[in-house]
Amino acid sequence: MGNKALAISTAILGASSLVFMSLFILFCVSSNTYKNQLENNYNKSFYEVVSNINDLEVDMSKIVATTSLDSQRELLTNINQTSLLAVSNLSNLPLNWNGVSGLNNILNTTSGFSYSLLLDNYDGNVISKDDFSQMSDLHTRIREIQYDLNSYLSGLNFDYSILDEVDFDDMEGSLYSAGLINTESSKTEVPSLIYDGPFSDTTLNKEIRGLEDREYTLEEIEEKLHAIFSGFAIYYIGDSNGKFTTYNFDIKGNIDLYVSVTKKGAHLLTITSYGTGKGNQLSLDEGIALAENFAKDVGLENMYEVWHQHSGNILYVNLAPIKNKVIYYSDLVKVKVDLSLGLVVGWESSAYATNHTDRNFTSSVGMIDAMNTLSPELNIVERNYCIIPDKFVGEISAFEFICKWKDYTYYIYIDSNTGKEVNILRVIKTSNGDLLE
Repeated sequence: MGNKALAISTAILGASSLVFMSLFILFCVSSNTYKNQLENNYNKSFYEVVSNINDLEVDMSKIVATTSLDSQRELLTNINQTSLLAVSNLSNLPLNWNGVSGLNNILNTTSGFSYSLLLDNYDGNVISKDDFSQMSDLHTRIREIQYDLNSYLSGLNFDYSILDEVDFDDMEGSLYSAGLINTESSKTEVPSLIYDGPFSDTTLNKEIRGLEDREYTLEEIEEKLHAIFSGFAIYYIGDSNGKFTTYNFDIKGNIDLYVSVTKKGAHLLTITSYGTGKGNQLSLDEGIALAENFAKDVGLENMYEVWHQHSGNILYVNLAPIKNKVIYYSDLVKVKVDLSLGLVVGWESSAYATNHTDRNFTSSVGMIDAMNTLSPELNIVERNYCIIPDKFVGEISAFEFICKWKDYTYYIYIDSNTGKEVNILRVIKTSNGDLLE
């Protein structure tokens, strides 16, 4: 009887241990799951704060470059909403709020001030000189914060954990709180980045109008490719059907290229590859000339560089037709040049294939009149006539003004028929060259 009782007791104890162990494991798993979720939420909020500040800096810097009511309204709306969003994201972080009160106050002040200017804007008033001066002071402060936040972010290890740095019992002494709070003093600019040249993200028309109305045979296109890629072996690898119907090829030489050519019009649509050179053999000017001459070789006339970006041995060049002093940005072609190999190793011309046709620059407003609508704070360094894609559909004849303010460069576009500002871009300096946003 005693042995039976002992066996039962042992079984119960074993079962209890299993239950306890299961509960303990469940607790640990649940605890780790919660910790991971909390860490992810904190990281998300922190990165969004940094993104908010970067966006604020760009939009606030653009205010100086425009006297257009519509543009100012759009920018002020963005500034107001981004400031509020940054405050919200900041509130989700485990911080000592006494320590970040300065950052919080700047964001709230920026939000409130931009909102008051927005109300004036809806009454038909552009930003006054005094208001601009105050906005400029706020912008300077945002730049300081932007630099420090980005510097703090870049100094973190890849396996950094916010929770490991947080002391919820002593927020003032918390390493995370202290680290973030101490990022509010430096004054060097660290800008954000997005685009790669004016109208590089051109909106394409639905109707393809840039291709010759003739269907080419495979043999005819292969003959054209042999003329362009002399000394390369060319292998047909099949067709593709999409917006454009193309013949596709592998082209092999001292580098492998993947090339697509439209059946209609025999237009070189894309080249894809990776540059393999080790040292620069061509200068930037020689690389740009190579891109322009290559465009001529494939049958595109009057194509000239309108933007370039240099990164290592690779030069990215944006080409556009320039005829009678008018730049046709809607017909943009992007070219990638390997300076070491002295070859075009990338090509994208879908905008040209879609949009290119004969059209004329039209104007009901003089360039001087358009120039007089610009902010007096700007120093105009270049003026051009151009055709640009509309933000939504179609095209606009416009005056392009390249302007300077402090260490910033702006591309401002004024509709040559209405005299209204239709686009404003700012050059963003990055470690990989200048970009536009």
